[in-house]
Amino acid sequence: MTFKKTLRNETSARTAKLAFSFGIALLASACASGPAHQGITSDPLLTDVSESQDWQAVAAREMQAAAGSEPLISPQGAIAAGKQRKVALRKLAARSIRGDAPQEYTVVKGDTLWDISGRFLSRPWLWPEIWQVNQHIQNPHLIYPGDRIALVYVEGSPRLQLIRASSPASTPVGSISSEVIEQFLVKPLVVSQDDITGAPYVAATEEGHLIATEGVHIFARGDIAGSRFSIYRPGKRLVDPDTEEFFGFEAIHVSNASLVSGGDPSKLVITGSTRETLKGDRLLSADAPAPSSYQPRAATTNTPGKIISLVEAVSRAGRNQVVVLNLGANDGVQAGDTFAVKTNDRVIRDEIDQSRSEFFTVEGDESGVVMVFRAFDNLSYALIMSSTREVKLYDKVVSTASQL
Repeated sequence: MTFKKTLRNETSARTAKLAFSFGIALLASACASGPAHQGITSDPLLTDVSESQDWQAVAAREMQAAAGSEPLISPQGAIAAGKQRKVALRKLAARSIRGDAPQEYTVVKGDTLWDISGRFLSRPWLWPEIWQVNQHIQNPHLIYPGDRIALVYVEGSPRLQLIRASSPASTPVGSISSEVIEQFLVKPLVVSQDDITGAPYVAATEEGHLIATEGVHIFARGDIAGSRFSIYRPGKRLVDPDTEEFFGFEAIHVSNASLVSGGDPSKLVITGSTRETLKGDRLLSADAPAPSSYQPRAATTNTPGKIISLVEAVSRAGRNQVVVLNLGANDGVQAGDTFAVKTNDRVIRDEIDQSRSEFFTVEGDESGVVMVFRAFDNLSYALIMSSTREVKLYDKVVSTASQL
């Protein structure tokens, strides 16, 4: 195990310790507060919060305590840190209300949560911070075509309120368009060399076919277990650019197949494909379907990362393309987390005035926002949700909460 992995595992355990204490204290607080009020509810986290308190300092002290042998400073301190972060995010959301935001918007078929959020907020990932839950509405976090979203103000603070249609549609809107998911979430995996060499492989295709596409039979050798498979091709090596830690290979999705008959070789039929299936491609158990909806939010991790791979691109990418980050579940990353992409700082030599410092640094600019849709232990896959310029390999990523 590398030093980076050891450090990440220790940090993960300490974070879990903090999260457990925070959860216990929060549960106790919730129980003490009694039943929730009917109708529109306020956020109990924001009760009796001093907005001048430095929540980041509180959180830092709590994490230092969690990292040592001493118990946490106090569960109340952890709650205070959470409250102050919530206050800061809500303030940022209030400052993000667009000047041309509508007073009310009716959801139509084809809308996405990201698009709807963007009508009201310049930072769409802050939608959850001002979403007003109405307990009289069943599943208030689901939005359907025909529903109306109203921008209202409660004690001077903006809120987005759901007004359910009298006859709502049967299918709620997703966070991003299904076409985008199908086209760009190409079932990428991270696999080791052992995973690749040990997996069953395509040994031959149906007679008369040099390549296999949908409806064509293939023959595979190896340990075939199950009836449905995804077929992959080994892709790029995924390596951390700073530590040179090797994460694995990117396994590129080629096609899906169903077992026709077992044996040596086993016979399968291609049921769907994104590329031609070739001899040597590997069979892995079919994945569960990707979620159709994600809840965009500011990532909670304070660890900065980098883009270490551009899926289906060489050196630059744009909106609706997939990138790989060197941050994963061990860093606290989850599906739905959003990160700001920033160009790298540049160190420039001053060739004009020799009386000044020979070199100076120009900070990188924000170039886009990505949302994680799949997290592995040490890395994650993210979709570029917006970009103001081309996103490049090895660009930095920081939580969108860093804008607080």
